Amino acid sequence: MKQLSLSLKLVLIFCVLSAKAQSPRQYYHISNGWTDLNISGKIAGKFSWQLENQQRRQDQQGDYNPATTTGNPYHNLNQHVFRPYIHYQMSPAVRFSLMPLGWIGTNRFSNGEPSAFFSELRVSPQVILTQQLNRVRIDHRLRYEFRWLGANQAVEDKSFIYGGDFSTSTYRKRFRYQIKGSMPLGKAKMEDKTWYVQAYNELMINMGENVPNLNIFDQNRLLIGMGYRINSNLSVEMGYMQQSIFRFNNAAKNNVEINNILQVNLAISNFETFF
Repeated sequence: MKQLSLSLKLVLIFCVLSAKAQSPRQYYHISNGWTDLNISGKIAGKFSWQLENQQRRQDQQGDYNPATTTGNPYHNLNQHVFRPYIHYQMSPAVRFSLMPLGWIGTNRFSNGEPSAFFSELRVSPQVILTQQLNRVRIDHRLRYEFRWLGANQAVEDKSFIYGGDFSTSTYRKRFRYQIKGSMPLGKAKMEDKTWYVQAYNELMINMGENVPNLNIFDQNRLLIGMGYRINSNLSVEMGYMQQSIFRFNNAAKNNVEINNILQVNLAISNFETFF
């Protein structure tokens, strides 16, 4: 009961923070389609590895211009994310992880078309704390990000630059907390050929001495979805995510970007067993 009480308190804190961060603002809605490929395998003992390759595509409305909306959430490649991890499973309830160096490429938009590109390098330690409450699994993920944002690079078409200009970079830090719940459907526990439901909420907070009060809350992600575990090596997931980005960078300092996202994930586990 103490574990359940802690989880409920954290959910309530999230609700309060989200309510404060999302006071009346100017909201801009954009359709997105995210696809994610996760491949993981064992190294030795309690150590394992993971590679995440994610494409984030969106409608043309990247600059809030309604005239550029196409209705196709996969129209433009907005971001490409590559994140490698090393994991250490200290116990069934505690896992430590490190992303030694991740790369994120992002297109900026003007009149619905990519107008500039910038890359980001990222180092991220994290810990995941797991609770099992009957059939419900709850994961608390705490992640700290050290971020180096490169300079804008001009692009004249929809091409994506797999590289980056870090001759003048901006250094930032960010803390992320995610609470996630998942539950098998029709079965007492997760096993092969099992449908399951999942939901999570993740709050991201900018850190550092020079972060203005207006920009402390970076974004919030809320997802609800379903998955199917085919076997111990393969799972597929699909869900709806609402990503709220508190940009506050217009003249009135009141713009909030709401990304309505269809997310599709493919997870391949125990990769070494395929060979």
